[in-house]
Amino acid sequence: MKNSPIFTEIRIGQKTAPNRIVYQATETNNCDAQGRPTEVTYETYTERAKGHPGIIFIESIDVSFDCQARSNRMVLTPENKAAYKALVSAIREISPKTLIMFQISHAGRLSDPQFRPPLYPYSRSGSEEAMTTAQVKKARQDFITASLLVDEIGGDGVDIKQAHGFLAGDFLHPGNNRPDEYGGSFENRTRFFTEIFTEVKKKCSKDFIIGTRISPYEGIPGGCGTASRENVLEDLSEIRLWARQLETMGVDFINVSAGYANANLEILMPTAIFPEGVYRHFSWTKAIKEEVGIPVIGSGYTHTANGANNLIANSAAEKSLVHFAEMNLNNNAVDLIGIGRQAIADPLFAAKLHDGAADTVNWCTTCSGCGVLLGNQKNVGCSKYNHKYATLFAEC
Repeated sequence: MKNSPIFTEIRIGQKTAPNRIVYQATETNNCDAQGRPTEVTYETYTERAKGHPGIIFIESIDVSFDCQARSNRMVLTPENKAAYKALVSAIREISPKTLIMFQISHAGRLSDPQFRPPLYPYSRSGSEEAMTTAQVKKARQDFITASLLVDEIGGDGVDIKQAHGFLAGDFLHPGNNRPDEYGGSFENRTRFFTEIFTEVKKKCSKDFIIGTRISPYEGIPGGCGTASRENVLEDLSEIRLWARQLETMGVDFINVSAGYANANLEILMPTAIFPEGVYRHFSWTKAIKEEVGIPVIGSGYTHTANGANNLIANSAAEKSLVHFAEMNLNNNAVDLIGIGRQAIADPLFAAKLHDGAADTVNWCTTCSGCGVLLGNQKNVGCSKYNHKYATLFAEC
């Protein structure tokens, strides 16, 4: 497959990814109590490096300890800097051309009990406690600090997460009716990201890549991809506008996803239950790509696998991951192919495709075993192909 568009270079900011395969940020839940990578973490990411994808995202990594959704998540702090610098070096030693990005996030209302106030009240009465402006500004500074740390440790860039129900994405909601400068108008609702981006751009290295993951449609009332607080019908006009503004301000890439983590995982990660979600992901990505010239990363590919899925087509080849990836790249509907669960199932996936060994790939069956492990606070890996994680899965 060396001549496939999947294995062509692409410029991202001032750097170049060697191919179009992106190993997306997937939680591994294997850090220590201080949020530092463990031996299991190093093993996980060095295995992924052997696949030689164009980009490896270090998972959704927290910007502080008061915003964690799980007990063993990564936390990027000045005290942990040396451990993450070593992780970057270990990945780069194996795959020097792969771009190493960190997805940085704040779990917001999804956080464990240390941090429970939502960004804005959900109820019509508005009686619930909500984040104070001071808490918002602390979170903003935490994102800035984490981004600067990524630059210091040698990471190629950051993906500031505005997706899946995490804090930075909640600001964008038409339902965000905060009374301060971070709610209400579109200008106010985009202020949180804009302020973070402006500071990071000013203080980081000139070739440091800054991108963001967004969910064009979340499937919740007043969420991204709707027109108002009470609405749930899909309306992408505002998120299309946001994409154009992101490019105008100098963002280097947009990473497209969908759904809300604690509401509709079938939108976020299609399985056999909702296979058509694959096509919806392709459409949402295309909608963003129509608005911008910067690289756009797409999602939703894992369920397609080698064509052994329940989508409708004339042959397995015509409904396979490779088919859809090449079609979308050739049609300018996407620039990079985001792979999440498939990279868990087979870290060598990209290298096997490149070498024409697709028949040796451990194809993800979207059984959700990795999700069960995550939900049970276990180390995350493939429960189908990896005995260690199959054993952990049996304990759940």
